Amino acid sequence: MVYPPELDDPDRRPPISSTPVRPAMPATGATTTDSALDVPSFAQLFRLMGRALRLRCPNCGVGAVVRPWATVNDSCSHCGFRFTRSSDSYFSGAMLANLAVAEGLFAVAFGVSLIASWPNVPWDTLTWALPLGIAIAPALLLPFAKVAWLTFDVAFRPITPDEIVAPR
Repeated sequence: MVYPPELDDPDRRPPISSTPVRPAMPATGATTTDSALDVPSFAQLFRLMGRALRLRCPNCGVGAVVRPWATVNDSCSHCGFRFTRSSDSYFSGAMLANLAVAEGLFAVAFGVSLIASWPNVPWDTLTWALPLGIAIAPALLLPFAKVAWLTFDVAFRPITPDEIVAPR
């Protein structure tokens, strides 16, 4: 590409190579999953979400994904599916979604209690109960958030044979 002399600035030139750089992986030997995106049917999505509500493996529905409390197992004890599909920060999005749901629950609980008790709003109770609830809700919902995150990932990025390890 040829630029006019007044625009010949090296900072404004496109990069010579547009080869994407892969993020660094942890030293544990885990590999990233590069499967193609797929849109699941509603039946597949409902089946997978049923497994997520029971905190079970999205691949087989038998093995437990988390152990107490919200610590994700390395792989499924039944089918060998590796739960961490990319890097150590794989479940960061689950924690952000968990916090957003907890904040949403706070807003809904505050609005419902305000409307239900109007005009005699129990401000003292709301002052103590709702912040306590917002502190406890993320801890209670974290296992479900992590399994839901994994399940949605499996629904839209199908499992590859490389992700199946020998069951323990």
